[in-house]
Amino acid sequence: MTRRGWCLFLALSVIWGIPYLLIRVAVAELTPASLVFLRTAIGGLLLLPAVLKSGKLRTLLPRWRSILLFTLVEVALPWWLLSDAERRITSSLSGLLVASVPLAGAILSRVSGAHQPLGRDAWPVSVWGSPVSSRW
Repeated sequence: MTRRGWCLFLALSVIWGIPYLLIRVAVAELTPASLVFLRTAIGGLLLLPAVLKSGKLRTLLPRWRSILLFTLVEVALPWWLLSDAERRITSSLSGLLVASVPLAGAILSRVSGAHQPLGRDAWPVSVWGSPVSSRW
């Protein structure tokens, strides 16, 4: 690997690991429920100006129940479980468990018969927002 590659890898490792360190520190002082509430509230407050600026608030308001359910299932519940787990297991193990989620999802997709091809051709839109060309 190149020197630049190693630097990027180390930066990603630090960026990926800091939340687990901070969770470990926070659960010593806060309950998992209050930690999840604070993280979710801060995230919502950070996203609110973007929603207001884009003018999409009127579109979202009729769907508040769906948004709340999504927030509970996809944000609050996993963070509560992770925060609670940090009281019983090490931060490194919890980080590895979280990192294994995409692999578990791919395996469950294959086993359940809802398999979709994995790879660049399956991506509907590129990272840059333009349609993905069939040739890479």
